[in-house]
Amino acid sequence: MKPHNAPSLPFVVDVIGRYPPSQVRVTLDPSPRPTTPELDALIEAEWERQTALAKGTDRLLFNGPLMRYVRHDVTEPSNNRPAELHLTVGPTCYRDFVGTNLFNRHRLGEFGWERFANPIGTTATLTTSDDQICYGRRSARVSYHSLHVHTFGGALEERDRTPDGSINPFGSLCRELVEELCLPREELRDLICVGLIRDNEIHQPEMLFEARLDLTAEELLARWNSAESKDEHDEIVSLPDEPDAIVPFIKNCGPIAPVAIGALFLHGRLRWGQDWYEKAADEMRRPR
Repeated sequence: MKPHNAPSLPFVVDVIGRYPPSQVRVTLDPSPRPTTPELDALIEAEWERQTALAKGTDRLLFNGPLMRYVRHDVTEPSNNRPAELHLTVGPTCYRDFVGTNLFNRHRLGEFGWERFANPIGTTATLTTSDDQICYGRRSARVSYHSLHVHTFGGALEERDRTPDGSINPFGSLCRELVEELCLPREELRDLICVGLIRDNEIHQPEMLFEARLDLTAEELLARWNSAESKDEHDEIVSLPDEPDAIVPFIKNCGPIAPVAIGALFLHGRLRWGQDWYEKAADEMRRPR
């Protein structure tokens, strides 16, 4: 399925489709992130500034190894072989993410996107048994998009490498859903990757996933209340899994991260088709 991008939407679609685990390949290129002395100095200064700001507050900020986007490719189906998403990743870290995508995104044109940290997010749209789409509102403790509606999940990390050296993005997502929602893998039905997007705010690439739950929205709320990392979110928000519910929710839910808007639009396009997508994109241009 070809990507479709609209100027009214705060994200760019690189890949859209339905890719189960058997149709996603993620491999590691160990080459370091390309950089310049000026950019390295900028990253160091920004990290020192942000860590100083975080001291004395309850905001979470610590460095750790992540995996950055290098390139991707989608193979066309042939000879009874389904289409596959191939993604190549490289090493980066949260410190570099802070110093590039998060707080120096306005200098993208100066340094070039390929020199940014670009860690790959792995987040999911969850649909409950009572046909509610559920996301979280991030707490004030997180380092970015605090108090925004956001998909659940995290990012590809060094620990997502498997013994054969490949990277397991489904494992990355499932780890985060256990931590944030107390949801084990066996409760995620029909888990698939539905695409790859980049938001137009911080230019971070995001692998988007979807899964259905046998839980109701109320039962999911109870799970969240017992989760290890419950404090990453202030509340669970939901909307009906219906074509006419998407745009009104986006316009009226309060602050919402571009990745959540992208997840809702990819969900809608796969569920209700291209005509729905174009109509919804047009509705986004209109004032509330």
